[in-house]
Formats: sequence, C-alpha cells, structure tokens
Amino acid sequence: MKTIKRSLVLDELDIRTNPDGTKRIFSIKFVTAKGKLIFVPQAFACGAGKMNNKQYRVRGIQPCDCSGNPESHVYPVRIDNIISYNAKRVVFIDNRGEQ
Repeated sequence: MKTIKRSLVLDELDIRTNPDGTKRIFSIKFVTAKGKLIFVPQAFACGAGKMNNKQYRVRGIQPCDCSGNPESHVYPVRIDNIISYNAKRVVFIDNRGEQ
C-alpha cells in the first residue's frame, strides 16, 4: 500500500472545494474516540462543531453520496487517528525523519 504524510493529508483537508466550485470528495479510514474503526468511501471536509479544529487537532468529515450530497452525520476525527486517505496509508514523520 502506498503511503502519504499526515501533514499532506491535513493540507488536503483544508482545501474544501475544487477549482470548479464542487466539493473535494475523498475516502478515509479512521478510529473513533471510542476505538471503533470507520471507513467512509466518499466524504468531504467540514467543520467539527463549535470547537477550534486546529487547537483540538480535529477535522470534521461528512459522508456523502457520489454527487456530494451529505449523508449521515459529521464525524469529528482526531488527526492522530487517521489510518488511510484515498487508499494510501497515513504516516507521521517527526522533525528527525523518524516514524
């Protein structure tokens, strides 16, 4: 499985729309705060409530259909709990170059 750096994933999640104005849709796998593994085949990034997403290291993930219409509810996802993004394993590399 190919890998992607977590910092690149977070940069991607900060970009909410494509140049043509449509929502940027992706697939993601993460672990919830209660330890449940969740795979969302189609989702877009959104706010995670009234909290400061960057301060609490959380991003909002909204499942959607293939047209970008919201389904279900928004998941607040801790950035350390993201397992894969667009079928790439998410890796964290610290300042020393170690995983």
